[in-house]
Amino acid sequence: MNDVLTGAIPADCNAKVRDLAKYWQSIHPPHGLPGRQRIDPCDIPHLLPNLVLVDVQRDPLKFTWRLMGTAAARIFERDHTGLPFEDAYHNGKASNAYKDIRRMIDTPEPRWRKGRASFMRDRQYLVIERAFFPLAREGRIVDMVLGLIVAHTESGEEI
Repeated sequence: MNDVLTGAIPADCNAKVRDLAKYWQSIHPPHGLPGRQRIDPCDIPHLLPNLVLVDVQRDPLKFTWRLMGTAAARIFERDHTGLPFEDAYHNGKASNAYKDIRRMIDTPEPRWRKGRASFMRDRQYLVIERAFFPLAREGRIVDMVLGLIVAHTESGEEI
């Protein structure tokens, strides 16, 4: 298999992002995309607190938080499991996360972003790093997103 992450996830990203990228690549079949059924939480226990899963519904298009790890929930100051994106972000469909998943539906490639915490008005001092990886139960149509969210201060101290 080719390195499907070339250009998508920078080499100097957070170690947890890099670990999830390597794991996603390890479960990636030779053709198509990996599905949720290929993920074994026992393989990545150190990443579980930062993991998120997002369900992708089509017609109408809707993204719902299926799972939010404890560290990710702490970053958001609330566990958004079961909630649609519109209820998780003050800017809903205008959020970078929504836009990245929307692009992933058309071009099923991993997405990475690092920047200020724009999703919470009172936490702009945080630097958020996150990566999203497409999942497809039958290998073709993205129906879920595997993600990882890490927050740290400007000096790099993980929160």
